[in-house]
Amino acid sequence: MIGGMSSWLMPVAVAVVIVWIGVRHARASRSETLLDDHARRRVGPGAQVPGPVSVWREANRLFRAGEREGLLLLAEIGRQAPKRRQAVVTTWLAALRGGVSLGLDAPWRVAVQRELVSHLRPGADFWPGMDVVAPGAILVDFDLSGCRVNRVDLTGAVFVGDARFEAMTVTGDATFAGARFLRHAVFTEALFARSASFGLAVFAGNVSLRAAQVADQLVFARAKVSGRADLRAAEVSGRADFRHVRFGGRALFAEVVFQQDAWFRHAWFRGRTDVGAALIGEAAEFGNARFGRRVMQ
Repeated sequence: MIGGMSSWLMPVAVAVVIVWIGVRHARASRSETLLDDHARRRVGPGAQVPGPVSVWREANRLFRAGEREGLLLLAEIGRQAPKRRQAVVTTWLAALRGGVSLGLDAPWRVAVQRELVSHLRPGADFWPGMDVVAPGAILVDFDLSGCRVNRVDLTGAVFVGDARFEAMTVTGDATFAGARFLRHAVFTEALFARSASFGLAVFAGNVSLRAAQVADQLVFARAKVSGRADLRAAEVSGRADFRHVRFGGRALFAEVVFQQDAWFRHAWFRGRTDVGAALIGEAAEFGNARFGRRVMQ
């Protein structure tokens, strides 16, 4: 009896395994088949039909060619495969690091930014935990307001037009070191869960960190601000480093809270400076600082 059962159970088990493998293969190849059909349509009647291609490879090819279809295909890959989302974001950011000389004009750059931001802002199509790493990127009217990201590295980036980061949440470190903001930079009510660095950054217009929160250190060392610097009601839990900063316009620090040291050595305040009700938890250093106009207390 037992031997009889063994004789028919084995073929049934093998058949079940074969069916299961077939189902998985069909699901995995469905998107490949769709893209193959897309590729055949693109070559037109009578042309040689290309062989099977990878969805990822074809999407990247179209995207690098500056075709909107590639941008949308990458977005769809991210929606269908969450493990691919960071790779998609990295691909978009890599394009933003290229200059106009590489064929990426301002409208295309704005289209890429718009698609990127649509997945970084909480909502129906939100991709959580993304790193925004694009040193040297050229960004046009960049707006991450309300976005929630992990790490930000825009070292040496160039911001053409206004750069807006209002109420943005960064759960990792954020660095804008050496970045150039060609107009206004707005970080009002932004939350940096770790450190935020703007060392050596150049602000051609105003910069606002009004009511921003930095859970670790804030670095502005050797930055240059041509317009108004507004840090009113900001709160920094770590050290605040403003050494050698050049404030060309008004410097507003009213009601700011620096829970640890605040360094302003060699800083140059050319405009009016307002430090009314500012709170510094530990040492405040102003050695060799220069003030062009009176300090409001």
